[in-house]
Amino acid sequence: MKTPKFQLMARAAVAVSIVLAGTFSAFPATAQATVAPPLTDPSPASPLPAPAAAPGISDAGLAAAVRRDLNMSLAEFNAAGAQAKRAADAVPSLRETPGYVGTSLAGGKIVVEGTGSGLQARVAELNQAGPADFVLAAPAAATAGTEDAATAVTADAAAGAHQSAGAHQSAGVLAASTQQLFEAYVRDVGSTGLQAVVYADGRFIIRTGAANVAEAGPPAPERQPAAGASSALSSQAATTKISPVDFVARYANVALEQGSPISTEEDFFGGQGFIVDGSTLCSAGFSAFSNAGNPIVLTAGHCAADGAAKQAEIEQSTDAAAAAGTGSGAAAGGLGNFGFSQFGGPGNSRVDDNGTNTGTDIAVLETIRKGLRLQPAVTRWDNPGDPGPTAVQIVGSVAPFPGQPVCRSGRSLGWSCGTVDTVGIWTVGGPNNVPDGADLRALNGFDSTSVKSRSGDSGGPWISGNFAVGTHTGSEGSGAAQVRAIATTLEDALARIPGGVQLELFLNKPVPAIPAGGTVTAGEPITGHVPAAPASAVAPHSSVRITVPGESPFEIPLDADGKWSFPAPTATGPFTFKAETVNGFSHSGAATGDVRVSDLTAPVITAPAEGWQLARVDAVDGTGEPGHTVTLSGSVQGTVMVGDDGRWSIPVGDQPAYGKLSVTAVLSASGHPDSPTVSRAFTVLPPAPAVASMPDGLHVHPDELPASISGTGLDGAEVTVLVDGIPVGAAPARNGPSAAGAKGAAALAVARAAPDSVSLPQAASGAGSAGAPWSVPFPAGLAAGPHTLSVTQTFDGVASPPAVSAFILEATSAVVPPGAAPPGAVPPVAVPPAAAEPGAVSSAAAEPGSTPPAPTPAIAVRPDADQPEAGAAASPTAVPAAAPPGSPDGTGQEPDTGLVPAAISGAGALLLGTLLIVFGRRRISR
Repeated sequence: MKTPKFQLMARAAVAVSIVLAGTFSAFPATAQATVAPPLTDPSPASPLPAPAAAPGISDAGLAAAVRRDLNMSLAEFNAAGAQAKRAADAVPSLRETPGYVGTSLAGGKIVVEGTGSGLQARVAELNQAGPADFVLAAPAAATAGTEDAATAVTADAAAGAHQSAGAHQSAGVLAASTQQLFEAYVRDVGSTGLQAVVYADGRFIIRTGAANVAEAGPPAPERQPAAGASSALSSQAATTKISPVDFVARYANVALEQGSPISTEEDFFGGQGFIVDGSTLCSAGFSAFSNAGNPIVLTAGHCAADGAAKQAEIEQSTDAAAAAGTGSGAAAGGLGNFGFSQFGGPGNSRVDDNGTNTGTDIAVLETIRKGLRLQPAVTRWDNPGDPGPTAVQIVGSVAPFPGQPVCRSGRSLGWSCGTVDTVGIWTVGGPNNVPDGADLRALNGFDSTSVKSRSGDSGGPWISGNFAVGTHTGSEGSGAAQVRAIATTLEDALARIPGGVQLELFLNKPVPAIPAGGTVTAGEPITGHVPAAPASAVAPHSSVRITVPGESPFEIPLDADGKWSFPAPTATGPFTFKAETVNGFSHSGAATGDVRVSDLTAPVITAPAEGWQLARVDAVDGTGEPGHTVTLSGSVQGTVMVGDDGRWSIPVGDQPAYGKLSVTAVLSASGHPDSPTVSRAFTVLPPAPAVASMPDGLHVHPDELPASISGTGLDGAEVTVLVDGIPVGAAPARNGPSAAGAKGAAALAVARAAPDSVSLPQAASGAGSAGAPWSVPFPAGLAAGPHTLSVTQTFDGVASPPAVSAFILEATSAVVPPGAAPPGAVPPVAVPPAAAEPGAVSSAAAEPGSTPPAPTPAIAVRPDADQPEAGAAASPTAVPAAAPPGSPDGTGQEPDTGLVPAAISGAGALLLGTLLIVFGRRRISR
């Protein structure tokens, strides 16, 4: 189906619209820009001193930006950078393997596209060497369209809209690399209208578009297609050897896409801005070092205006557009002078007829102003006045891959994140591209449709995690809307700078691991590590440089965990050294280590073992050099001579100590520095506390409940009381006058509600006297029946075994008649004397009317005492009757002191006597 003419005309208008390429006035439009004079000190700056210690860096802003733009956590963003580094390290060997097509990142995996048993074996080797995140995938061949590809692509190209066409079904050739494909396209088709040759999603893409815009100068007017020509691309087809459609038809894995014009953004310093010759704004990329070790700044090559630019001045960041400024900030001092630059092929050359001069977009700012400290970090523009605290540190470089999460920084739009879409060769218009579109520059780069940018961001850094990926080149727009941002691949650009350069890398100072006591044995390792934070990793290939006064410095490589070590000298006595992390010309600044070297070996503690939990400790045992003295300090102390068999033992049973204990042992000998120390940590459980008020097996009536549960424990221990598993309270065990005041302090306010614990200062060195009193109120509301009491004490954070006892709460209270014994005692009940003698017959019962003898005093017995067997020879007991609730005398009525109570009492006595006689006779008859 053909596209209607009015659509073709509309698309052509969009395709040929011209966007101002990269330039941005550093001054108001109404003011005439004056060229600043040359820097007063053009001499190269000396190598920078060690960077100041990086301030504490907050990851909050970065984490928020990554979460907002990428829906990733900061850890995931850093992990993605590390994964890209693994992919980049593997590419050289993959390229040498037959069947390899390309590499991309997708779904948390490193996707290796290609076929063949050799490639499959190489992927397996890569997975064995590290995280198994390499997967092999067959390259996706482009599919054929349902209509004539040539007609569809040519028509849509003339209209300026995005269009892709699949290869012909008969195509059988597979493109192998972007470079090979780019050269073939320029040779067989030409460079006019070519935007990029890239690779993504298992296929190669050739992007063509309308005439590209100029790099500087006013916007070019829109151009309408000449009469009889639908577009620049269609007119090109008449003069080139073959059309783009015919070229793509050769390949099974190449597609053709139509794009809008690409413009450079020439509008600094890890994302900060700078002013070029007083008129143009750009952004700095990364700080680096020349091959002589001098500090330099990397930025975009097109900012150098094909070598015509002379000097750069720092833009006031707080007035930059990214800081919500108006247009541009004032110059804030010199930055440096332009040195090497390349935009396109060597010597800023255009794409030649055979397409072999693919280049880059890189420039070097050198002769950095003295006193200016370049930092290996990228600003996030969350605090333009003080970018350092939140800047992202750079620890290395990595190649871009499709699907790779990235972030970009620049003085115009600030901070923006997204993912890499494609990687390959891009063409961008040079300064003389208007009006005929003949000045096209080819460069190795990558793009992202999710990263945003603006004029003035050119040269700014692109990063993945803490790794540098590229510098910003430009963007593609459709009208006023940006379609994609484009960046130059940094690793390729660095390789093209004469003499080579090194990125400046963030390095933390080493941290020497000085042992406790500060002593090491001669010849034994002195160790340390280099921390990574706030970066995600220590810069690869870093080492630690050790400097000892009077000796030549030497370097120690770091292991994968950032650890390092070197042997202590053989000479005994004080030893001082300086340690500095270095990586090429990058260095951290020095840390100082001070130790004492001894020719004695540290003793060994064999028991208790590290981390043991003991009920008690009677001795600390170990080994050492015979004849020398071992001194033990810490929770327990002692001194002993090492025996001839190399063993030693220090008794400590007379030093009771509980909780978390630690001891330190050192070996000493006359005329020698003490040995290094050795320490051991272990735990001794405190004993169960003593419970005084509630012995095991106690029976108690409701009216006889104690006021508190009490006992003794270690001084300073926290005592916890449970009844039936429910906390009653926690009470401090404490000696001295304050004990009474603390009594009951943690008691329950509501029955069976667990109160807050009461903590007191613990005794020093794990020791505590075992006689300190403790007390908690007896819990209210307990039901009648059996109960379990459990009491523990916690000392130095260590809990004792429980002291457990059982008690029974009776259901009833004892009877207390009027005028009886003091509260709590059971009143006696009088019985006839005959009742005390089993089998005797009462004379009062045989002879009515006789006067009974005086009664024998009764014995009061606790109601829970054992009762004698009926009829046994024993003193008579008074058995109280159960009293109904609310009645102290058991009648349910108020007490009556008249004749009725007396009669009742006499009748009861006679009945009791009769029963005793009957039971006595039955016992005799047996």
